[in-house]
Amino acid sequence: MILRALSLIVSLFCLLPANRASAQQPIKNTRWKDVLSSPDQPPRTWAHLDPLTDSVAGISLNRAYELLKGRPSVPVVVGVLDSGVDIEHEDLREVIWTNDNEIAGNQVDDDKNGYPDDRNGWNFMGGPNGQTYEYDQPEITQTYLLLRSRYDTADPATIPPAQQRQYETYRAAKRLYLPRYQASRAKLLAFTDTARFWQVAERLAPLLPGSSVSQQAIRAVDLAPDSVAIAVRNVLADAYNPQYGAFGTYLRLVRQNWLRFRQIVGGEALIAYNPDYNARQLLVGDDPANLNERFYGSPTMRLAGSDQLAVHGSHVAGIIGARRGNGRGIDGVADNVRIMPVSMVPANGDERDKDIANGIRYAVENGAKVINMSFGKRLSPFKEQIDAAVRFAEARDVLIIHAAGNNGENYDSLPSYPSARYADGQLAQNVLTVGNSTWQLDANLPSQSSNYGAQTVDLFAPGTDILSTVPNGGYASFSGTSMSAPCVAGVAALLRAYFPTLTALQVKEILLASSYRPDIQVRKPGRSATLVPFRSLSRSGGIVNAYQAVKLALEK
Repeated sequence: MILRALSLIVSLFCLLPANRASAQQPIKNTRWKDVLSSPDQPPRTWAHLDPLTDSVAGISLNRAYELLKGRPSVPVVVGVLDSGVDIEHEDLREVIWTNDNEIAGNQVDDDKNGYPDDRNGWNFMGGPNGQTYEYDQPEITQTYLLLRSRYDTADPATIPPAQQRQYETYRAAKRLYLPRYQASRAKLLAFTDTARFWQVAERLAPLLPGSSVSQQAIRAVDLAPDSVAIAVRNVLADAYNPQYGAFGTYLRLVRQNWLRFRQIVGGEALIAYNPDYNARQLLVGDDPANLNERFYGSPTMRLAGSDQLAVHGSHVAGIIGARRGNGRGIDGVADNVRIMPVSMVPANGDERDKDIANGIRYAVENGAKVINMSFGKRLSPFKEQIDAAVRFAEARDVLIIHAAGNNGENYDSLPSYPSARYADGQLAQNVLTVGNSTWQLDANLPSQSSNYGAQTVDLFAPGTDILSTVPNGGYASFSGTSMSAPCVAGVAALLRAYFPTLTALQVKEILLASSYRPDIQVRKPGRSATLVPFRSLSRSGGIVNAYQAVKLALEK
């Protein structure tokens, strides 16, 4: 999931157009020349520094490259399963994977892999011309709508054992979805007809004169028995903030930023919990419930006119492999990498199990040796299909790096998907789950938003205030485990490039065994002020360390 919780109290900042960040704290999207260091920020390249020589909790990447001087390497393909990648970015275009067996634009599947014109990856969310929907629904809505006809009136006693997990998933989704749907119906009424919305708003204006107003005053205006007018009034009351001043000024601000206002305030009603919303059907036209359907989508993603498409995925791609040493922007972790964009995570909303499974298979079948998955959700109606794809990757020696998530919770005790544990209880041996660490070698080392878990989080990696690429030649600093996972994926690609005989499982073992394990007490992530050993927060007890990983690989 990359859908933010939508606040009813909308600030002036939120009403202004802004790029979406996967971070817990979004930072201005800017070009490299505008990015300046400041005393309250870490060094710009802190993630590549060394904890011993630089006193910063980086991955010792610069020291790793010193060890590798003069050693040959081979290109390694990394599948970036994400929201899309800007393949024309100045720091990415030279490292984008190219399918040499495909002729671009001839609408023919030249290499017979089932995906015509897939010269630079595949977009499972796009229409034939590359147009891609920005918004999908949360997993509770998707699951409820997909499985309602199958299970809503089913007798629990008749559910076959093989469907029991899916049935329970449906029940959980229904329990969460229906109250949210009911709560959003009035708001849907308010936003369905824009002209009617503004008729009511202008009707309210003369009834709320003066230089100041309040939520209570707006809500007190009697518009009964007009249910639409009442719904509009309540939306405007809920979104009002005293900083807006007079009601007339507030309405002008809303009108000037109408699309942004409608998106933020009405998003839950119009999209998230609206059973009639289906942008995917209009563009892609596949059946999300048909798990045997693999060949749908587009070879391209049109970014023009969108400030949300491919932001997250481009940032992830840059961390892994932005062109090193070109004098532009940033340096990625791996220096001989080919980024394969596999687009299947919506800019807002939850990724679909069908797309995850097909995305993994596409990456594996087309040569990826490392796959990065910086996404996650709480329900998985078709987990068995994802499990089968992960097993497929494991059988073909592909390492999967997965972000642990940003809830500040114990990953050992919460449902989260995709999961390294198969539905049958066995563990996938080719999956690494990554938490978010900061640059500070003190009690603040683990990010307070990061999930953790002595059994289910394998290691931590830099993921706080990470500068990387975003579309249209931009750079931005984001935070989250979404940034930590590609850091590890980059190191994994580095090892597979310089030590090509290593298997995926050997690379995983090296990354865990070589992690840097500071013996310090840290604040447990979340809202607790409890101090715990940093080593207790993950299986390895450490932070990925490229230098030590290379040393260990050299010994094998």
